[in-house]
Amino acid sequence: MKIEVAKPDIEAALQVVSVGTASSGSDLTTHYVFRLGSGGTVEVLSNNGRMGCSMPLPGARCEGEPGEAFTIESWRLNKWISAIQGAVTLELGDGKVKATSSKGTVKFQTLDASQFRHWDETFGETSEGTTIPARRLHTALSHVRLFISDKDTTTPKLAVTEILNESLQATDKGALAVVTIDPLKGSNLRVHGKDLGSVLSFLSSCGDEKVEIKEHEKCLFLVREDGGVLSVSRPRHGFPEIKLDKKPGDPHFWTVKTDDLQSSIKALAASASKEDTRLTFNLEDGKVGLTMRCASGDNATLHLEALEHGSEDNADPMPENGFDVAYPYLLKLLGQYRGETIRFGLNPMLDKNKKPKGGWVRFREDREGDDYLTMLVWML
Repeated sequence: MKIEVAKPDIEAALQVVSVGTASSGSDLTTHYVFRLGSGGTVEVLSNNGRMGCSMPLPGARCEGEPGEAFTIESWRLNKWISAIQGAVTLELGDGKVKATSSKGTVKFQTLDASQFRHWDETFGETSEGTTIPARRLHTALSHVRLFISDKDTTTPKLAVTEILNESLQATDKGALAVVTIDPLKGSNLRVHGKDLGSVLSFLSSCGDEKVEIKEHEKCLFLVREDGGVLSVSRPRHGFPEIKLDKKPGDPHFWTVKTDDLQSSIKALAASASKEDTRLTFNLEDGKVGLTMRCASGDNATLHLEALEHGSEDNADPMPENGFDVAYPYLLKLLGQYRGETIRFGLNPMLDKNKKPKGGWVRFREDREGDDYLTMLVWML
């Protein structure tokens, strides 16, 4: 088995499939697999146990029979490729892979490629999927990733993001992110939070191209326009059913400038205790007050102009002393928010005596027709 390919082509393919290699170990999870296909095609694959990735090698010339394969340890091949120029020749013989370039020849060990965990059969069982711009899916997954729980051992259902009730959802109990994208309303996509970094890397490699989302009960497939495939294992634990509040309006609302809000929070946080994330909001005389407890023991307050504020008729009252949220959630939200102004949709809850008892604030944004809704729970 022999493969000859230009350095830029193999380099680009390896950059994509590297998302499926393990960082340590001595088995196939740390190796690239080169496999010959029908019609003289070649692909390079990886599989770290949780996900697998494959990319065709365009323009490669090969000798051998379809199905023949060999492996090379990923970090070694990456290092060698970065050091050479021109065409690359990889040839299997005597249980080793001879790698040749204009600089000379080196030899790599190969493992038994027949033991590699391919996903050909599973992929073949999928039907036509949904096609969506890679950047659009990347934006949605990047947003919900901010609010996925990292407590996968104690609350495994919250350590995933999943499309339920036609929306991509994620929560860690302190905040809930809901993204609604029309082409994905019929999808049952489910991804573990630990896998999202690799998924986002794969989507980033697609640039302005589209990806096809193909689903199987065991895994999710993302298919590039050039034939590259990412296979992501489907988590066993599904996201819990949550009663979503998707109503267009809120009982009370305030609107402030996004940059002013972000800079004010950072200024207050600079004087606060590192462990104290509580930030109090209140509205008085048309200004939104932000108050935080300083490390010195004093309170610090900054005021923002409320560009708009109002309440629905017969709306339940807001707490007289305002409400508290954990400001790190707000900074996460503001880090991706695109609007010049941001609207606080305020929803107080009442106890049996009709007095305010907690609540939540909703932030909504339209991103090129996709609905991004983020809800922060008030701290009690």
